[in-house]
Amino acid sequence: KAQVAARSLLELLNDILDFSKMDAGKMQLELHAFELEGLMRDLAVVLGGTQGDSDVEVVFDMDPDLPAAVHGDRLRLQQILINLAGNAVKFTQHGQVLVSLKRLASASGQVTLRVAHQREMARFEIEDTGPGMSAEELERVFEPFERGSAGRRASEAGTGLGLTITSLLTSLMGGELTLRSAVGQGSTFSVRLYL
Repeated sequence: KAQVAARSLLELLNDILDFSKMDAGKMQLELHAFELEGLMRDLAVVLGGTQGDSDVEVVFDMDPDLPAAVHGDRLRLQQILINLAGNAVKFTQHGQVLVSLKRLASASGQVTLRVAHQREMARFEIEDTGPGMSAEELERVFEPFERGSAGRRASEAGTGLGLTITSLLTSLMGGELTLRSAVGQGSTFSVRLYL
Protein backbone atom coordinates (compact mmCIF):
# COMPACT_ATOMS: atom_id res chain seq x y z
CA LYS A 1 0.00 0.00 0.00
CA ALA A 2 2.87 2.36 0.82
CA GLN A 3 4.49 1.66 -2.55
CA VAL A 4 1.23 2.34 -4.43
CA ALA A 5 0.68 5.54 -2.43
CA ALA A 6 4.25 6.71 -3.10
CA ARG A 7 3.88 6.01 -6.84
CA SER A 8 0.57 7.92 -6.94
CA LEU A 9 2.14 10.87 -5.13
CA LEU A 10 5.10 10.89 -7.53
CA GLU A 11 2.75 10.83 -10.54
CA LEU A 12 0.77 13.71 -9.05
CA LEU A 13 3.92 15.78 -8.47
CA ASN A 14 5.27 15.06 -11.96
CA ASP A 15 1.93 16.01 -13.55
CA ILE A 16 1.79 19.29 -11.64
CA LEU A 17 5.43 20.12 -12.47
CA ASP A 18 4.94 19.35 -16.18
CA PHE A 19 1.70 21.33 -16.30
CA SER A 20 3.37 24.28 -14.55
CA LYS A 21 6.33 24.22 -16.94
CA MET A 22 4.07 24.15 -19.99
CA ASP A 23 1.78 26.84 -18.57
CA ALA A 24 4.81 29.09 -18.03
CA GLY A 25 6.21 28.30 -21.50
CA LYS A 26 9.33 26.72 -19.98
CA MET A 27 8.98 23.18 -21.35
CA GLN A 28 11.66 22.40 -23.93
CA LEU A 29 11.98 19.39 -26.19
CA GLU A 30 15.14 17.29 -26.42
CA LEU A 31 15.41 16.12 -30.02
CA HIS A 32 17.49 13.13 -31.05
CA ALA A 33 17.30 9.98 -33.18
CA PHE A 34 15.56 6.94 -31.66
CA GLU A 35 14.07 3.61 -32.70
CA LEU A 36 10.30 3.30 -32.89
CA GLU A 37 10.38 -0.43 -32.15
CA GLY A 38 12.23 0.16 -28.88
CA LEU A 39 9.74 2.86 -27.92
CA MET A 40 6.79 0.52 -28.51
CA ARG A 41 8.54 -2.32 -26.67
CA ASP A 42 9.05 -0.09 -23.62
CA LEU A 43 5.40 0.98 -23.81
CA ALA A 44 4.34 -2.69 -23.79
CA VAL A 45 6.35 -3.27 -20.60
CA VAL A 46 4.75 -0.28 -18.85
CA LEU A 47 1.24 -1.29 -19.92
CA GLY A 48 1.85 -4.89 -18.86
CA GLY A 49 2.49 -3.62 -15.34
CA THR A 50 -0.79 -1.67 -15.25
CA GLN A 51 -3.06 -4.45 -16.49
CA GLY A 52 -3.16 -6.43 -13.29
CA ASP A 53 -5.87 -9.10 -13.42
CA SER A 54 -8.10 -7.21 -15.85
CA ASP A 55 -9.80 -8.98 -18.75
CA VAL A 56 -8.20 -6.64 -21.31
CA GLU A 57 -5.86 -7.65 -24.11
CA VAL A 58 -3.34 -5.03 -25.29
CA VAL A 59 -2.51 -5.42 -29.00
CA PHE A 60 0.25 -3.60 -30.89
CA ASP A 61 0.11 -2.99 -34.65
CA MET A 62 3.19 -1.42 -36.27
CA ASP A 63 3.34 -0.55 -39.95
CA PRO A 64 6.08 -2.84 -41.39
CA ASP A 65 7.24 -0.08 -43.75
CA LEU A 66 8.19 2.29 -40.94
CA PRO A 67 11.84 3.38 -40.83
CA ALA A 68 13.96 1.91 -38.04
CA ALA A 69 14.81 5.33 -36.61
CA VAL A 70 13.14 8.72 -36.46
CA HIS A 71 14.02 12.09 -34.92
CA GLY A 72 12.18 13.70 -32.00
CA ASP A 73 11.78 13.83 -28.22
CA ARG A 74 11.50 10.16 -27.29
CA LEU A 75 10.79 10.81 -23.60
CA ARG A 76 7.88 13.19 -24.29
CA LEU A 77 6.46 10.94 -27.01
CA GLN A 78 6.61 8.04 -24.57
CA GLN A 79 4.81 10.20 -21.98
CA ILE A 80 2.02 10.92 -24.51
CA LEU A 81 1.60 7.23 -25.33
CA ILE A 82 1.70 6.13 -21.68
CA ASN A 83 -0.97 8.69 -20.79
CA LEU A 84 -3.29 7.66 -23.63
CA ALA A 85 -2.72 3.90 -23.57
CA GLY A 86 -2.61 3.82 -19.76
CA ASN A 87 -6.02 5.53 -19.60
CA ALA A 88 -7.38 3.11 -22.18
CA VAL A 89 -6.25 0.13 -20.10
CA LYS A 90 -7.47 1.70 -16.85
CA PHE A 91 -10.98 2.49 -18.13
CA THR A 92 -11.53 -0.67 -20.20
CA GLN A 93 -12.98 -3.55 -18.20
CA HIS A 94 -13.29 -6.15 -20.99
CA GLY A 95 -12.09 -6.47 -24.56
CA GLN A 96 -8.97 -4.92 -25.96
CA VAL A 97 -6.80 -1.86 -26.31
CA LEU A 98 -5.22 -1.49 -29.75
CA VAL A 99 -2.06 0.61 -30.03
CA SER A 100 -1.17 1.20 -33.67
CA LEU A 101 1.55 3.14 -35.43
CA LYS A 102 1.18 4.00 -39.11
CA ARG A 103 3.04 6.12 -41.59
CA LEU A 104 0.87 8.68 -43.33
CA ALA A 105 0.60 9.38 -47.05
CA SER A 106 -0.02 12.80 -48.57
CA ALA A 107 -2.97 13.58 -50.84
CA SER A 108 -0.77 12.85 -53.87
CA GLY A 109 -0.15 9.34 -52.56
CA GLN A 110 3.46 9.99 -51.60
CA VAL A 111 4.52 8.64 -48.25
CA THR A 112 5.33 11.42 -45.79
CA LEU A 113 7.24 9.21 -43.36
CA ARG A 114 10.70 8.94 -44.94
CA VAL A 115 14.11 8.95 -43.26
CA ALA A 116 15.28 9.77 -39.76
CA HIS A 117 16.87 13.18 -40.38
CA GLN A 118 13.84 14.70 -42.16
CA ARG A 119 10.48 15.85 -40.82
CA GLU A 120 8.23 12.79 -41.08
CA MET A 121 4.57 12.30 -40.25
CA ALA A 122 3.29 9.32 -38.32
CA ARG A 123 0.00 8.53 -36.64
CA PHE A 124 -0.19 6.83 -33.27
CA GLU A 125 -3.68 5.56 -32.50
CA ILE A 126 -5.01 4.12 -29.25
CA GLU A 127 -8.40 2.46 -29.58
CA ASP A 128 -10.26 0.80 -26.72
CA THR A 129 -13.48 -1.08 -26.07
CA GLY A 130 -14.14 0.83 -22.85
CA PRO A 131 -17.26 2.73 -21.76
CA GLY A 132 -16.73 5.63 -24.15
CA MET A 133 -17.66 9.23 -23.43
CA SER A 134 -20.75 11.38 -23.75
CA ALA A 135 -20.83 14.52 -25.90
CA GLU A 136 -20.62 16.59 -22.70
CA GLU A 137 -17.48 14.73 -21.57
CA LEU A 138 -15.90 15.15 -25.00
CA GLU A 139 -16.25 18.92 -24.71
CA ARG A 140 -14.21 19.11 -21.50
CA VAL A 141 -11.99 16.01 -21.49
CA PHE A 142 -8.81 18.00 -22.29
CA GLU A 143 -9.47 20.66 -19.63
CA PRO A 144 -7.24 20.60 -16.51
CA PHE A 145 -8.46 18.51 -13.56
CA GLU A 146 -11.33 16.87 -15.48
CA ARG A 147 -11.70 13.16 -14.75
CA GLY A 148 -14.79 12.14 -16.70
CA SER A 149 -18.08 10.93 -15.37
CA ALA A 150 -17.92 10.47 -11.59
CA GLY A 151 -20.54 7.75 -11.78
CA ARG A 152 -18.38 5.55 -13.99
CA ARG A 153 -14.89 6.45 -12.86
CA ALA A 154 -15.03 7.69 -9.28
CA SER A 155 -12.88 4.79 -8.08
CA GLU A 156 -10.06 5.61 -10.50
CA ALA A 157 -7.06 7.53 -9.19
CA GLY A 158 -5.62 10.44 -11.10
CA THR A 159 -5.12 14.18 -11.17
CA GLY A 160 -7.20 14.96 -14.23
CA LEU A 161 -4.06 16.46 -15.81
CA GLY A 162 -2.94 13.53 -18.00
CA LEU A 163 -4.98 14.42 -21.09
CA THR A 164 -4.30 18.14 -20.67
CA ILE A 165 -0.56 17.45 -20.54
CA THR A 166 -0.84 15.07 -23.50
CA SER A 167 -2.64 17.72 -25.55
CA LEU A 168 -0.08 20.40 -24.64
CA LEU A 169 2.88 18.09 -25.38
CA THR A 170 1.39 17.14 -28.75
CA SER A 171 1.02 20.83 -29.64
CA LEU A 172 4.56 21.56 -28.42
CA MET A 173 5.81 18.83 -30.75
CA GLY A 174 3.92 20.40 -33.67
CA GLY A 175 1.37 17.59 -33.80
CA GLU A 176 -2.37 17.13 -33.57
CA LEU A 177 -4.41 15.15 -31.02
CA THR A 178 -7.96 14.09 -31.87
CA LEU A 179 -10.57 11.97 -30.09
CA ARG A 180 -13.55 9.96 -31.32
CA SER A 181 -15.84 8.42 -28.72
CA ALA A 182 -19.43 7.57 -27.91
CA VAL A 183 -21.03 6.06 -24.82
CA GLY A 184 -20.85 2.26 -25.00
CA GLN A 185 -18.63 2.32 -28.11
CA GLY A 186 -15.15 2.90 -26.70
CA SER A 187 -12.73 5.70 -27.51
CA THR A 188 -10.04 6.30 -30.13
CA PHE A 189 -7.27 8.83 -29.58
CA SER A 190 -5.17 9.78 -32.61
CA VAL A 191 -1.84 11.60 -32.42
CA ARG A 192 -0.32 12.89 -35.65
CA LEU A 193 3.28 13.96 -35.26
CA TYR A 194 6.22 14.96 -37.38
CA LEU A 195 9.22 12.89 -36.30
